Amino acid sequence: MPALLIVDETITEQELFEEYKRAVVPTIEKYGGRFLARGEALRTLEANGTWNPDRLVIVEFPDMATLKAWYESPEYAPAREIRLQSASSTLIAMETGVAIQSNN
Repeated sequence: MPALLIVDETITEQELFEEYKRAVVPTIEKYGGRFLARGEALRTLEANGTWNPDRLVIVEFPDMATLKAWYESPEYAPAREIRLQSASSTLIAMETGVAIQSNN
């Protein structure tokens, strides 16, 4: 069952974050991940709490085991250190469950 990595991040060091973006993509691809969405053009439709993301990234992995293997991998570790220095982030891992199909 596919798993999603949902990242809410606020970039604090833009130049350094550009290094992170270059470093992270090959690691994601190596573990079969693919970007579904990433960007800053967000519109909050409802917010009951304080969540107001600056930038969101959604990556799909083949399954939760692969997502966790990527996150804990030696390939990702250097990129992770760059991210920790250049952004404030929240990462959520989520199994997608049963696909929702539209009747349209």
